[in-house]
Amino acid sequence: MVQIWQMEPYPCGDPRLPHHLFPPKKITPDELSKRTGTLYWKLDTLDQVALAKRLTTLKLEHNFKKEDIFTLDAETTANFDDKIEELFEESSVPFEQARMIIEGSAYYDVEDKNGQWVRIFCEYGDLILIPSNTCFRFTTTPKNFVKMRRFYKEEEGN
Repeated sequence: MVQIWQMEPYPCGDPRLPHHLFPPKKITPDELSKRTGTLYWKLDTLDQVALAKRLTTLKLEHNFKKEDIFTLDAETTANFDDKIEELFEESSVPFEQARMIIEGSAYYDVEDKNGQWVRIFCEYGDLILIPSNTCFRFTTTPKNFVKMRRFYKEEEGN
């Protein structure tokens, strides 16, 4: 089951740590969608037919024309620490983003309508869709490895 929680308001230290509120405030995927517009699916990666159908539906419904594989690995990524720092910077883009974790794990942080940050722990088989113009940031977990499929619209760049 996916883990989603409200983050502490001013996380300090390593962004790859969980940064829970105390006591932790867990959030359901439905609440995530209501608060941020972000959609979450857990895909059955063993059922290749169902997986292909889900991804085809996603691409058609959201007009994703391109995709790539992105790997972030402390052992093979040049300037890994700089890349982590860059990806953890808050950003917002004018198009939807879809990401599916195919190996490893990562955190996606999404800002809700009240300016509070919600953290999504994404691992193998998790697919998220972050709406356009939504403030977000990304980091690996302390395991320092994630491999994902990224889905794009035709006009957006990488």
